[in-house]
Formats: sequence, C-alpha cells, structure tokens
Amino acid sequence: MAFVELAGIVKNFGGVRALKGVDLAVELGRTHALLGENGAGKSTLIRILTGAHRPDAGDIRIDGTPRTFRRPQDAQALGIAAVYQEPMVYPHLSVLENIFAGREITNSFGIVQHAAMRRKVAPWLDRLNMQAALLERPMSSLTLGWQQLVMIAQALVQNARVIIFDEPTSILSQAETDRLFAIIGRLRADGRGVVYITHRLDEVPRIADRVTVLTDGRVSGSYPIGEASHERLLSLMAGRAGQEPVSDTHGLPRPHRAPVASGAKPAFSRPVLEVRRLTLEGQFRDVSWSIPAGCVTGIYGLVGSGRSEVALSVFGFLRGARGMMLLEGKPIAPRDPAEAIRLGIGYLPEDRKLQGIFATKPLESNLTANALDRFTRPLGRLDFSALAVAARQAMAAYNIKARGEASPIAALSGGNQQKGLFARWAGRALKVLILDEPTRGIDVQTKDEIHRFVRGLAVQGLAVVVISSDLPEVLAVSDRVIVMRQGRVAGEWSAEAMTAEAILGAAIGARSEAA
Repeated sequence: MAFVELAGIVKNFGGVRALKGVDLAVELGRTHALLGENGAGKSTLIRILTGAHRPDAGDIRIDGTPRTFRRPQDAQALGIAAVYQEPMVYPHLSVLENIFAGREITNSFGIVQHAAMRRKVAPWLDRLNMQAALLERPMSSLTLGWQQLVMIAQALVQNARVIIFDEPTSILSQAETDRLFAIIGRLRADGRGVVYITHRLDEVPRIADRVTVLTDGRVSGSYPIGEASHERLLSLMAGRAGQEPVSDTHGLPRPHRAPVASGAKPAFSRPVLEVRRLTLEGQFRDVSWSIPAGCVTGIYGLVGSGRSEVALSVFGFLRGARGMMLLEGKPIAPRDPAEAIRLGIGYLPEDRKLQGIFATKPLESNLTANALDRFTRPLGRLDFSALAVAARQAMAAYNIKARGEASPIAALSGGNQQKGLFARWAGRALKVLILDEPTRGIDVQTKDEIHRFVRGLAVQGLAVVVISSDLPEVLAVSDRVIVMRQGRVAGEWSAEAMTAEAILGAAIGARSEAA
C-alpha cells in the first residue's frame, strides 16, 4: 500500500484551474519521478503535498488515514519533507543551526543544546558522507550542492519518510549529480519514499521506479519505469498522448505540421530586430535572433533558459552584453528602457504586479503611462481630458472591464489588468513589441482575447515576440518558434514545420523522433 495517496486533487487560483483532479501514489522504498512542462501543475501539487497550499477538492491519505494539512508543519509532522532546487537556508547561520532551524534541542531553561544536536545528527552525517567539522561552517560558505545535502540531513533528522526533490540537478555539476543519485539510492534502500521532479528525461531511468506525467493540470500517464519509453514520455509531456490534436486549447486552429530538423531555419523577409552572438556572462551566450515584421515569433524555453534575459538586454534593462543588436539594420545599444522605447521597442514584463502595473494609480494612468508625451501641452501641462478620452478608447478597443477609467487598476481582475498592460503598448507607435509571458495566470477566455490582439498587431505589420513557457500557447499564436536552452539557441522552426515534441525535446535537451 502507498504511504502517500492523493486522489482527485483540484486547485484553483482565481479563474485559473491549476490542478484538475490529480491522483498520485508514493510508496516507501521507491522513487517516483514526476514530469511535466512548465505550467503543468507540478509545483502546485508539491505545495499541496507539503502543506503550503490547501486543495479545493480531493483527498490526502497518509498511511491509509485521511489528513488535512493546514500549514507546512502538519506535513512535516507526518513525515513529508522537500529539498528544493535552490535550498531555502539561513546563510549566516551555521550548518548545524540550519539543520535544526525551528526544531532546536533546548534544556528546561530554553538554552540551545548544541552538543545534543551534534549527537542527533551524527548518524546521518555518515550516511551522507559529510564530515562533522562541516557543522560549524556558515551555510553561505557551501556550494549549492552541499547546501542540498544539508537540507537532506535536516529531513532525516526530522524523520522524514517521504522526501521530495524539486529539479535538484539543474544547478549541480556531474560529480554532484552522481553523488546525489547515490544518496537517493540509499534513501530508497532505507525504506524512504522519494518524489523526484525533473525535466531531464535521461535522469528518469537512472533514478526512478515509476514515472507520472502531468499535462495541463491532469495526469496524462503513469507507468512503471520499464514501460516508460523516452518517446512515450516526451509525447505525454508535449500534451499529445499519442494523438495529433486538431486545435489548441484556446480555439485557434492548429494545422498539421511535418517534422523538421531542429537546425532548419525558415525564410522570412528582412528582419526588423536582430541580435548577433549576444553574450551576457552567467545569463546567455552566443545568442542570435532574427525577428521579422508582420509575424509572431515565439520564444520558448524552460525557466532559466535565458529567453527573458536576452529580451531585457534588448530593452535596455540588463546592460553589459557583448555582441551586436540591430534595429532595421542599424546598430543599437539601449542604455535604459526609456531609450529602447524611443527607438521603437516595447516590452510587456512577465510579472505584471511587480513590473507592470502601478497598483496605487487609476486605470487611466496605467493605460497612458508610456505615452504622456502625446498629451503634454505647452509649459509641460497635461491635457487630462484627452488622457481620459484615450483611456476610454483603449478600454473599448481591448474589452477592459471596469467601472470607468478612474477605477483603481488593483481592483480589476488579473485578466483585465493584463489587457490594460497590452493596451498600453499597443497604442504606441512601435517597431517591435516583446511580450513576456503575456497570458500567465489569466483565464482561458482572456487568454484567447490576448492571442487575437497579438495576431492583429502582426497583421498590421508589427514585429511581435511572444516569450512563453506555455507550449500550447507558443504553438497556437506563433508563425515561427525559437527555442532557448541553458542560455543558448537550441533550434528554430517555421509554423509549417513545428511539432510539440520537437520543440519540447529541444527545450529539455532530449532527442525526439520528430526532430
């Protein structure tokens, strides 16, 4: 019998359903790999399993008993722990203090007993090949690989019976990865259950007994490792499940697309924007993009692939990149976003709350924030009546639902806020518009509206870039797709040639039959 059973788990965030009835069973002494592209629901499911989120529907059973987690401590008390890609640590405290953070051993006077804590952790140090002297070092002095080991020690001291690893090897060297896999093998041999989340298909046969794939908030397949072929997993992650879909999830037609080699480049007219061998240390290297007018260029890649960082360099937000940027054939080097805007480059950021909206300002101010020069009269005075008219016109053109232009933008739904940010840029004379995750966290109907707005701008002749980690979105809205992986361009496809398997395979570094 499984130690952890999740049945029919549903989770909604506003109008977005992140999980749509997910089942998952975790057995002790076995490793269960969890796969899925960005946005598939993996992180939400793990947050429910660790008590950070509460499901809207469904059941959680631990060792056969129904349980309700109201906070992470509830999950920890029942033996569930997580080790994240970038461990959440107290960098200025010692390793020992991090291992026992919040669970210190004290005497009757409340004084922390360091010797007792060292004795308690000592047996686990041997299991993890950690030296006792390491306990006194500040956490900040350790590499991320060693910090992960400290978090494993913390879980073992807390008597965790199921340990969740969230993308643990994306930041590790090969030697650190091999060491982690050996430790996971020992955990399994000790009778502990392991949930292993990864995008790297080559890791799955090495580490897993069973694999489950999430696609768009649902389980699209779950198999013993012997039945989980590379091609089957890649197809499931791409949302294909062995079938050729006739349309995407947003109502836009998807034509049949023939396979193509990942290096094949489609022919388009002279580009409006080019980047040539653009490099920013630690972010991306030798990136070359060519963005033509009159079409939508999708940029797909996993989080950390460098896709947004290249765009932010073009927009003048990130500085110091080497290489060349060309706009209509002329070299440019924007020193800041204001200069990029003057050149005709617009950028809609991926985080609308932190980087997009002015939350304390009314809708009118948000819709016209980057076009105040059009409404400035002699002596620097603003024409407020013209601003109000322009805001009302934008609200009508982009179906922004609000009581009026004076409504606080923070009071609007996420979808209407996003349409407001889109309208802010669409109303300005631009040569290139870069949209970074333009439909993240909004409902399907609004997503469909924004896709149609995007297509409309391309039809008008604008060079449009859509950066997204949502594969169906990229397939639905793009005329061509560029894939980024680990800071480099991994492939390029035209609309007639792109397939979900080929694009996803390039993004995760996996061989695909379609590529």
